[in-house]
Amino acid sequence: EAQSEAGITPILDQSLDILEQIPSLIEEVADGARDFNPTPASVKAAARRSYRARRTLVIEYDDDPLDESEELESLLKDAETVMRNKRPMVDFDVQRTILKGGHATPCIAPPLDLASRAEDILGDETAKNNLLYSGADETADELVRW
Repeated sequence: EAQSEAGITPILDQSLDILEQIPSLIEEVADGARDFNPTPASVKAAARRSYRARRTLVIEYDDDPLDESEELESLLKDAETVMRNKRPMVDFDVQRTILKGGHATPCIAPPLDLASRAEDILGDETAKNNLLYSGADETADELVRW
């Protein structure tokens, strides 16, 4: 119940929905897919025109050659300008933070029960470093902080 009150349960549900899409996306790319539908340009245009979230956190990883966080932040600020013209009294908050890691950092973490057991045996930092999920843990901490 505390997780639900803190808003963690919906975030976890949304994260799981996203994570479930990754295997099929990897398979499509491995099979040679190079174009995505809708196109990036149409997604950007739609976001600029219609994005309405009042609070957005953009997480950038310092070693991610695929990262587009700066461009996304700019796009969301453009969307904020569009929305302010429609609803001038509404506040919007777009924040970008930079964490250590790469493109897959938020996805690299063992199941929670395994991580807990490893931390009990090895200690927190050793387990996180040896199982390579310190970046995923820092990402979770940043989301909770935000």
